[in-house]
Amino acid sequence: MWILIVYVLIVVVGEAVVIAIGLTLDRIYPLASLPVSLSLFFAVLAFGWPLAVRSTEPKHAKSAKLAS
Repeated sequence: MWILIVYVLIVVVGEAVVIAIGLTLDRIYPLASLPVSLSLFFAVLAFGWPLAVRSTEPKHAKSAKLAS
């Protein structure tokens, strides 16, 4: 359950950054706003899960990986 909470927090923060980038880019270069925003949207979803897994990994699993 903890991993889902971390994932949702990562996605919410990441998508807030994506929205800010998209709105800023829309004022500067409107034609590029949609492709960039969609790409970043899916990138946050894709890379958010491995980041959540890595950040919620138990400490003993981390030390076992380093030892081998």
